[in-house]
Amino acid sequence: MKKLIIILILFSIVSCATKTSKYLTSNDTNNSKQTEDKPYVLLISIDGYRWDYTEKYSPKFLTNFMKTGSSVKSLRPSYPTKTFPNHLSIITGRYPMNHGIIGNRFYAPSIDRSYSLRDRSAIEDTRFYTAKPLWVLAEEQGMKTATYFWPGSEAKIDGSFPSYYLKYNHGTPHDERINTVLKWFKMPKEKRPHFATLYFHDVDSAGHNYGPNASETEAAVHKVDKSIERLVHELNKLNLPLNIVIVSDHGMAELDEKNVELIGKSKKVKTNLESFKIVGKGPLVHFYRSNSSFKYVTRTMNLINKNAKHFKCYKKNKTPKYLNFRKNKRIGDFVCIADRGWSISHEPKSIPKGNHGWSQFEGTDMHSILYAKGPNFKSAFKQGTVNNIDIYPMLAKILDLKIEHEIDGKIKNTMPLIKE
Repeated sequence: MKKLIIILILFSIVSCATKTSKYLTSNDTNNSKQTEDKPYVLLISIDGYRWDYTEKYSPKFLTNFMKTGSSVKSLRPSYPTKTFPNHLSIITGRYPMNHGIIGNRFYAPSIDRSYSLRDRSAIEDTRFYTAKPLWVLAEEQGMKTATYFWPGSEAKIDGSFPSYYLKYNHGTPHDERINTVLKWFKMPKEKRPHFATLYFHDVDSAGHNYGPNASETEAAVHKVDKSIERLVHELNKLNLPLNIVIVSDHGMAELDEKNVELIGKSKKVKTNLESFKIVGKGPLVHFYRSNSSFKYVTRTMNLINKNAKHFKCYKKNKTPKYLNFRKNKRIGDFVCIADRGWSISHEPKSIPKGNHGWSQFEGTDMHSILYAKGPNFKSAFKQGTVNNIDIYPMLAKILDLKIEHEIDGKIKNTMPLIKE
């Protein structure tokens, strides 16, 4: 009996370990004959990897990859400079106001539902996504795709999932991620994905917990660097026409715990705020009216602005035009936008050592990276800053996919990186 119990426990452990590495398959189709001989692209995201980390921390592999491949001075993220909005901007070529994921957290009045990166049922709700990801574009044109933890890939968008994908598990070891990607590219030609993604969170987590200048953040950079080096080393053995594109979603700013301002310190403002659903803290806060009139919205916003020192509130259609963040119904009836380096909230909140979410046009702390190497990219080439919405048309061109729907990105901005 004792032996049986031990066997059952061991079986349970093995089963759990296997389950975490098992990716989901959404279809049993093959690559179409037209796509079988097209190039391959692996898109790797290093969350929170600021544009200057390579120079600052000198990771061996990424430094060489940047210098010998194609790269940009910096990658300008979309507003707000948060994780989910920018991963969706990279993969759809649209600003957050157009792809629907306008924050890591927000409220969608049209479906009366809140979205949060920690709410799996919301993440998997297709109604939140209003633009076509690259994996959907590829699948529609007969090309198999695979995603490892890319935001949005767990939802059935436009009736399609990636051919292979996984549900997010924050604690998945690097080796497990790498081995799965290698397994994908070792598949038979007809089953092998031509477009795949991979995601690492380590650098972002360290930046939040310790700040961008901390030794822990430097260690996270080197950890990810070594993992990507091992992956690329193994991929090179496969002799595939594989293009590797390494990006990050946003940068990171060092915070001063004194740079915090409460919204609505007066009793009158606090009373008014009871009529609003309030979402957000730090760089951006949304205020959604409940049953109050638009006049009440204006009056409350003006009252807040009267005493604001390090932020300003705007109606959703009056936010600064250059942010490309207006008119979407998911943006609050008014929003308060903090000055660079300042954190705001409607009630006392603790702040992290580092954060992101501020305007991408005030300094470069929010900027990220774009490095690319492979048969379709120039060698030892560097150009200036580009927008992350311009990555989508570049990848589509390399994969020979037709874009027949509206996007915000422009191929002319990333075309210089591609071999003629």
